[in-house]
Amino acid sequence: MPGEGTQVLLECRRRSEALRAKGYTFEQIADLFAVFHDVSPLRRYRYAYGRTAAEAVALYNDLDPAGAAALRESRLYDFEHWPRRGQRPTARTVALFAQVYRTAARRLVTDEVYASYSPRDRRLIDATDHRHLPAQRASGAPSPFPGHVTMGQEAAVRDPVPAPTSQDCAALLRVLGAEEADVKRRDLLFELALALGGAPAVVLLRHLSPPEKDRLAAAVRATARVDAGTVEVIEKLTVRCRRLDDDHGPDTVLPIVDGQRRLVADLLSRATLLPDLRKRLTYAYAELSQFAGWLHHDLMDHAGARLRYQEGLAAAHQIGDPTMIAYLHTCLSYVAVFRGEAGEALDHVFAAQGWARRSPSNLMRSVHAMELARVLARRGETNDSERALAQAAALVEHPRTEDDPTYLYWFTIGQVQASTADCQLYWGRPDDAINSVTRTLAAPTTFSLARGHALLHYAEALTRKREVPGAVDKIRGAAQITTRHSSGRLADSVRQARARLQPWAGNKHVRTLDDELRALGIITATRE
Repeated sequence: MPGEGTQVLLECRRRSEALRAKGYTFEQIADLFAVFHDVSPLRRYRYAYGRTAAEAVALYNDLDPAGAAALRESRLYDFEHWPRRGQRPTARTVALFAQVYRTAARRLVTDEVYASYSPRDRRLIDATDHRHLPAQRASGAPSPFPGHVTMGQEAAVRDPVPAPTSQDCAALLRVLGAEEADVKRRDLLFELALALGGAPAVVLLRHLSPPEKDRLAAAVRATARVDAGTVEVIEKLTVRCRRLDDDHGPDTVLPIVDGQRRLVADLLSRATLLPDLRKRLTYAYAELSQFAGWLHHDLMDHAGARLRYQEGLAAAHQIGDPTMIAYLHTCLSYVAVFRGEAGEALDHVFAAQGWARRSPSNLMRSVHAMELARVLARRGETNDSERALAQAAALVEHPRTEDDPTYLYWFTIGQVQASTADCQLYWGRPDDAINSVTRTLAAPTTFSLARGHALLHYAEALTRKREVPGAVDKIRGAAQITTRHSSGRLADSVRQARARLQPWAGNKHVRTLDDELRALGIITATRE
């Protein structure tokens, strides 16, 4: 590859292959390369395809209808260097290269170069657009991925892969430039981060050792057999993702979890997996689907949540895991409760009951009993709700064992107390609710999202007691949590809590709260 840096072209080729595997078009890749390669559009498109000058020249010469084209590599370099040096390509040359790169000719010249052409030449450039043609294979590009994955008898359609923007990739490159000095390791991190949702994934990748990163890269590239070590890396990242959600919320985490789900679906599509390994990967897919469902629900995308939960159920049924099946039905009940669909919630919570009885996990039975209590409280069945809550409180105190799944780490006696407050509000006992939520807020391990919802339970109880200043103070505390946690549900619950104060809309405390909520973007600019 005379006349250009071999390493630059190889680096562009590697990055282009990774971006194409993520669903990028060559035009998007060329736009991205503009962020970190100060070269002409003509060269950027060649870099996007990963082609040498010789390959580009050969394709160009093949397109000449008269068979008389005799473009040489040296002349191509002249065209690519213009206007800094070299020679300006003719409008006909630009039009032919637009066909080579399946793009619009106008995209191959800068505004400065375009302005230097005659009106006739500009008309030719404007009229030449080959973006309707199928994209050519890039140099060394991998074959397209299959359209679906198979998990035993079940076929799961592959998720559409959202292509990150050029700004996203530029941010990722800046992060990696500060993160890793070694070029090869930086390229590996770039590839892994793209597969796992972009720049936010770098935080997770820091927790992997170099051998673990290499093992994950081999799985992404499909260059090595999947083994137990690969699954362990995926499980490790999933645990870290859950902690990241606790701290920051679903906006940051959902793209990473979606990337992991796609990776696991790819691994499951391989026919060479041993039965035990396939079962373990299917379990990982079910758990990631549950987690993705929760994140969609927390973003108020209830349709997306239901879809992911149902996909998780299909995988959990395939491996016959009663704990996971019970948990997914409980999650579906939780979505239905939030939407006020009491009948659907009851269906799922009773379905979960049968599977929870078959589960060896006391913790799962406690989770189910808590959700049953919430559903029954909303139906006005106070006595049965109280009995279910008592069962949840008794079971959660049992010592944890290997039968209790790690994804239930969040469920503690503090969570039972928070749910108790929720039920007590439906029972019409605001004073008891205040006592319960006070114990939740006093617990040092309460996560920020749970603390926000507990504060809103407190506010509702105070509103019922007409203690407006106290209710305003609790709503204000919950609203502040939305500045560091991206839960859409929490922001929506803050709006509902404010709506309960509407009879006191003229109160100075409420008016001050309105100003604060408008400043945070939680309510609109008009006064409620």
